[in-house]
Amino acid sequence: MVFYNFVNNHDMQHENNNLILTMKQILKTNILILITSFLFNSNFNSQVRPDAVYGDYNGYWTSTNANGTLSRETNNLVGFTIGSTIYGTGADNSVLTSHGITNFVNENYKAFPSSFSVLSTANDFLIGQPAYANGVLQTNATKPNLSCDFSLAYYLRDGKNGLDLSTAIFNIPKQDLVYYVNVLADINPSCISDNIPDIIVTQVGEPHATFTDIFKFTDINGVTIGNEKAVAFSSATPVGKAQWNFYSASVACPYPFNSGFSNTPRDVRVLTFKLSDFGITLANYTSAVKFVQVLSGFSDVAFSAYSTNSMSLYCLENAVTTGTALDTRSGITSLNRAGAETVNNNWPMVRKGGYLALESNKKPFVITRSSTANLANITNPVEGMMVYDTTENCLKIYVNAAIGWRCYNKKTCP
Repeated sequence: MVFYNFVNNHDMQHENNNLILTMKQILKTNILILITSFLFNSNFNSQVRPDAVYGDYNGYWTSTNANGTLSRETNNLVGFTIGSTIYGTGADNSVLTSHGITNFVNENYKAFPSSFSVLSTANDFLIGQPAYANGVLQTNATKPNLSCDFSLAYYLRDGKNGLDLSTAIFNIPKQDLVYYVNVLADINPSCISDNIPDIIVTQVGEPHATFTDIFKFTDINGVTIGNEKAVAFSSATPVGKAQWNFYSASVACPYPFNSGFSNTPRDVRVLTFKLSDFGITLANYTSAVKFVQVLSGFSDVAFSAYSTNSMSLYCLENAVTTGTALDTRSGITSLNRAGAETVNNNWPMVRKGGYLALESNKKPFVITRSSTANLANITNPVEGMMVYDTTENCLKIYVNAAIGWRCYNKKTCP
């Protein structure tokens, strides 16, 4: 009897120990799942995929998934829907209103001016262009190459406000793509806590199954401010599809037509971020002076864009030095050489690439002068308007209604 009780108690203790071990394992597993879920959500899932996107292809284009309407020609992003809210990008609001979409948030997004290093000789390093133009399929015979008049980075910021979904660079070599935001001039603190998307990013090719692009704000020394966001574009459901022609960017321009890849469709992916997704706060936003995308090496970028209501920025961009520079046709000179047609001084045509040339060796150019207080008397300022502020002793440019007048002492890109 004693032996039986001993064995029975021993078995019960063994079962209790097994139960305790099982409960510990379940607890550890749940904790691991919770931590993994937290890390995944904090690093990957804060971006938002629009429920629908709107473009100006063929007058009006809308799509919600990869089975939506195929875009075959130029297609600028003019709006997108998140939940029950439609956002106009500012690229062409008339496309929305002319099709009965009037109740939308009127934002103004512009592509980050960008530059990147050309480090690839791979056959799949390509410039993407629409497969059709005016309803006609473009072929090697009709459009054999792309000129040298534009840098490769131009294709990441062309179109209306730079928001062209139908031009892109495919398989950009792995690198940090600093969207030629050398320093952000301002982040608007009132936009940090609102619920309006501040940044739009795109992937228009075939993303790698596991590789991620990383997006982040950094300080002047490249140290991350807040937190970075790693995006596995392969896990993002496409919002549409586009048909492309391709030009080989792995050789010197003019870039040759790539008949092997051309006239094929690719999925279009669009994601949005808010400033708060990056951990930008009222305490740290003044330190966030760069926006960086760390490319995976499989990145196919049409553009990355920012809301001009949320931030203003300037950039330092290398000039295009190849291609044909157009003559400057108008000019004012005090040197008595207007229209002098000589080999070295065909003025003003010799001043290449401008709309208007002014020259003098003793007369300066003076623009409108105004005190800071009197700027309020300009009742209908427009973007790009410029004056000299006699109070702050600087050239000022009018940015927009949200930002107002700012000293024009930092370089910008078109």
